[in-house]
Amino acid sequence: MKLPCNVIRDLLPLYAEDMVSPESRALTEEHIAECAACRAALEAMGAKTPDVQFRMDTALEFAKYEKKKKRKLAALIAGVTAAGVALYFFVHFLLVLGVVGLVLLDGALARVKVDTDPSHYSMYMGENAEQEYRTKWGMDESIFPDVLTDGMEVLDYKMVYYNPWDSQFLSYLTVTYSPDDYAAELDRLEDCGDAPYLGIYGVTGFAGEDDPIAIYSDDYNGFVYAIHTPDKENTITYVELIFCNYSYDLKYEKYIPHEYLPLGFDAHPNNPYKKKMEKN
Repeated sequence: MKLPCNVIRDLLPLYAEDMVSPESRALTEEHIAECAACRAALEAMGAKTPDVQFRMDTALEFAKYEKKKKRKLAALIAGVTAAGVALYFFVHFLLVLGVVGLVLLDGALARVKVDTDPSHYSMYMGENAEQEYRTKWGMDESIFPDVLTDGMEVLDYKMVYYNPWDSQFLSYLTVTYSPDDYAAELDRLEDCGDAPYLGIYGVTGFAGEDDPIAIYSDDYNGFVYAIHTPDKENTITYVELIFCNYSYDLKYEKYIPHEYLPLGFDAHPNNPYKKKMEKN
């Protein structure tokens, strides 16, 4: 706020005697710095003209300092913002790597589950199976018995489950029946399926030059079948080889007797059938 000269002239005597308030002194000195007439009037009173120019210069320097400080603050804020954005993308990148790493780690550390206890059969087969074993990529498991009964002599049983990122199953069950039950089971299996299988995953047939009693095949997910057990009367072996992406990720030969596998069966990760199907 600037005061007119007549007001300043009224204040000059009080100013000269140092009897004004700090606010009035500041206004007076601001006016004197710009008004030569009022400054001369003050000098005529014998009062010393204040070094207003020094104060004005100081004010200007202070203003420059404030502007410079604001520019530095703005630059600092911009730098912090840029660093924050860079940190966000870096953390996001690490999280993506972390997810990929966890997937790879899960694949590397996934354990193969093996169960050879026939009393657990219903946990893995049929409508009452536990959730992760119930659908098995939509494969038809009706070739396997619904339940194990007291009249069935289980000679061999194994369930293998592996899920590094996609679930895979391998099971077999070898059962000796009484003659009557064996005949009844053969009748049941006649209605369970006789799907084409030759050529799928390199299969050329089954051991002993016998066709499977029943077979369900899928050119992507594998096989479910029942065969006559070599060298055993009234005995049937049920097998399921279920996977996806045209191959097993586990070394399936470790978990099943060779004579239970179809001749020529190859479901290794780089099997020729997989290469042909992916090419097509």
